[in-house]
This record gives sequence, structure tokens and C-alpha cells, in this order.
Amino acid sequence: MVADETHDEAAGETAAGADDRQGHGDHLSSLDAAFLEMESDTRHMHVGGLFVFDPPEDGRRVRFPHFLELVRSRLHLIPRYRQKVVVPPLQLGSPRWVDDPDFDLSYHVRHAALPEPGTTAQLTEYASRILSRQLDRSRPLWELYVIEGLEHGRIALLGKTHHAMVDGMSGIDIATVVLDVSPDQSDTLPEPAPWTPRPTPTPAELATDALRDLATSPAHLAESVGRVAKAPRVAAAKAFAVGAGVARVARKNLVKPAPRSILNQPPGRSRRFAIQRIELERVKAIKRVFGTTVNDVILAVVADGTGRYLRHRGVETDGLWLRAMVPVSTRSASESHHLGNRVVSVFVDLPMMEMDPIERLRVCHDAMASVKRSHAAVGAGFLIGLGEFAPPTLHAMASRLAVNTRVFNFLVTNVPGPQLPIYCLGARLLGGFPFTPLAANHSYGIGVTSLDGWLNVGIVADYDALPDVDVVPDMLVGAVEDLATCALAVSEKPSLSDRAASAGPGFADDVDRGSTG
Repeated sequence: MVADETHDEAAGETAAGADDRQGHGDHLSSLDAAFLEMESDTRHMHVGGLFVFDPPEDGRRVRFPHFLELVRSRLHLIPRYRQKVVVPPLQLGSPRWVDDPDFDLSYHVRHAALPEPGTTAQLTEYASRILSRQLDRSRPLWELYVIEGLEHGRIALLGKTHHAMVDGMSGIDIATVVLDVSPDQSDTLPEPAPWTPRPTPTPAELATDALRDLATSPAHLAESVGRVAKAPRVAAAKAFAVGAGVARVARKNLVKPAPRSILNQPPGRSRRFAIQRIELERVKAIKRVFGTTVNDVILAVVADGTGRYLRHRGVETDGLWLRAMVPVSTRSASESHHLGNRVVSVFVDLPMMEMDPIERLRVCHDAMASVKRSHAAVGAGFLIGLGEFAPPTLHAMASRLAVNTRVFNFLVTNVPGPQLPIYCLGARLLGGFPFTPLAANHSYGIGVTSLDGWLNVGIVADYDALPDVDVVPDMLVGAVEDLATCALAVSEKPSLSDRAASAGPGFADDVDRGSTG
């Protein structure tokens, strides 16, 4: 989810007040319902994050019972986390969120430990095993693991949430319910807010409500037409933008499949996970020198690093372009704490061949600029919106078709987070690494999250298709180094070369990168 220069701003505020937007009985949006339909035994549709913390400076250890009580005391801020999905009989209507009468916090928040001293490689291997398991559809769609036993007394949190519940932008907001901007932590937590689950609708009630919704949908459509008639000029301009965007999406991505690649093998049940930190200021220095955006630099680094990995695997990359799917958030500032997905996806062709780093950055910048000018994101959003008026059965078929069509080669996400120190029970956050799902015929994806002055990169791969994905972090660092060297030559500012690309004070090399296998 791209928000180029919002990396400069703190993106985390309190989630208080979100409860009125996470109601019992709410319908899933068409996009959220699509993520449920896309899921299969080998196609897991949950997102996740691995957060690593230094121990508190006062020498205390973060104890699991205390953390469990922390979550319990703040759970009222995210009511969706106590709700599960129910589907009307015969799929007459869209799924709904309802309170789970059997909600058990100890099922969702779990305790784990590595054999001390646990290395980053061991941590990412453990994380990949947890992230390879599907969530239980009969319960609220999330899990959180507290992992002890890391070297230097560190602790990790591993969370996973179904994509139907939350996208990357609001996922950052949800994390703030257990994170703080101050290291001060009282031993006494506030009492949990009282909560009583509302009755689960019976199948008959669900069916009745679904039939009522189907009967009233034409009225909603007529109401929308009436609003359009009141502003014909605005409607015409929007119609032109939507039409151009839809045509571009269909012409470039649906008619012409993405190139064949070793990155597009059908995934199995298991995943590999590698992580890397890159200093955000270093990336900003590059973008300032060349007049691009942070996201342009990230795409150039991902393209270069992925091209190096392909050559490492013996793939000929001369003249090779692969298509990346880049989710773009359409969430407004007023919606920053809404759950559910407000994203559309655009497709960008990235150069995999060896080339001048500056030229690669220019190509990526021009490609994103072209996407913005062509209304492709508007068109993708319109296509997603059609699902709101589609019968559920047709919508399910469309979801499966979309996820099985080879319209892109790999996923690249970029989510800005708070640019200030973050703590949990007094322990300072060192890095938060995203885990993204793999679609059908996709075995490779990259997620990026910026936190507290660092870009945190999570590389996800199918366990069997790409067993050596642990080499990718070093290749991404090499791509950053090449761009930084070019920026130094252009700007003649020696300070660029003096900054470390991947390791900060007190943060060991083997915590900056790690993988399964």
C-alpha cells in the first residue's frame, strides 16, 4: 500500500473510537469477501508481521502473563478482534461479522520460546512455520505469538490476521493497541472494559436479512444514479477517468499475461521468510538527489535485487521485464482507523536486466508516473466496486478467476509507519517485518514497512520453489549501495557514504537479516 512521502510523518494514532465502525452484523465489503474466496490449502490469505524488541533499559523482562493482560485491557479498542465471520445459508448474501460468543483470548495470544540464545535465522524459521498455517474460520481471524529466548535478551511478537479483516495501512493502526510511544510502563494495567457478546443470528435470520438486502440493492443503485444526475459535469469527468482506467487495466494486464518466470510456480503449503533493515534516511537521500519518491527508490531496489536473484538462479535476464502488482491505499485520513480494505492494485513492469542504477530508478519513476496519469488505479477501484452489486455466487467465481490469472509476477507492498521510537511494555522496537500472502502460481513477494527511521523488508517465498531466497537480503543491500554511490557522485556529499545501509548501533548483523532453511 503506497503512500510515498507519508514516510516523513508519524502514521500511528490511537485506535480509540473505532468501535462504532466495527459493528456486530456488519457486511464484509466485496474486496474483503474476495479475500475469503481466494483462500485454499496452498493459498493462505493472511498477512502478518514479525516485531523484534530490545529488552527494557531497566533490566526487567517482558513476561507473557503481563503481555496477555495488556492485550486484554486494550481489546475494546478493536472490537473486530472479538468477531468471527458467518455466511448466510446457500450464500444468499455476503458474509457478516458477528460477535464470537465463545471468544477465548488465550487461544489467540500464545506463548513460545526458542532455545537460548535464539538467532535471527531460528526466529524466521519458526515464524515461517506459524505463518504457513491457515487461520481457523470458526474463530476471529487473528493470532499473536510472544516469542522469548532470543539472543541479547530480546523478545519478538509474531502476529497474523486474515486479509479480509484488515489491509496493511489499518494494520499499522491496529498494532498501536499494544505499542506505545513512551518506554514508561506501569506494573498496573487498567481493568478491561466490560464486554458481552451479542446473540449470533440464526441461519433463518441470516437468510431473511440476505433476501432483504437483495431486494433493496436496486434502490441503492437508483439512489446513486440520482446523485450522479445532480452533478452531470463531475459525473462525466469521473466516468471518463474510470473508463480510461478500466480500459488500461483490461488491455495491459488481462489481455496480455505477465512473462513466465521461476517466480511463478504454484505454491505449496509452506513458506520461507527472510528479513532485512535498510536505513530510511539513506533512501530519502537518494530520492532527494534524483528528484523521485521514496516508493520509486524502493521499486528500483526491489527490481535490481530481484534481477540479481534471478541471475543467481541461472536465469537469463537480458531484456527481461517482470510485472509487479503494487497495492495502492485509497484510504483517506479520516478513515485511517477503519478496518477492512481500501486498496486498489496497479501493475508496473520492472526491468530485471543489468543496467545503470540511475537509469533503473528513472524507469521506475516514469512507470509510476504513467500509472497515475493513466487513471489505472481509478479503473481498478471501479472494477472492485462492481462486486458490491454482484450476486455472491458470481462474485466468488470472479474472485477465483482473478487469483488464478497470471496478470503479474510478484507483489511489492510499501506501508509507512510511525517515525519515532516505539515500545511495548518498556521494550523498544528494533524492527517490524511484514509477511504478505502468495497468490496462485506465485512463489515470491516483498513487503516493506517504515518504522522509526528504518525500512523493514520481509521477503516471502514458497518453501520448495525458492529454497535459497535467504540470499535476497544481501542483494537488496547491494542495490541500495549502488544507488547511494551514484547519488554521492552526483551530489558530492561525502556524508552519504558514511551511513550504514543495514546495521545500526546495538543491532547485530544477524538480526538485520534472516531466513528459513
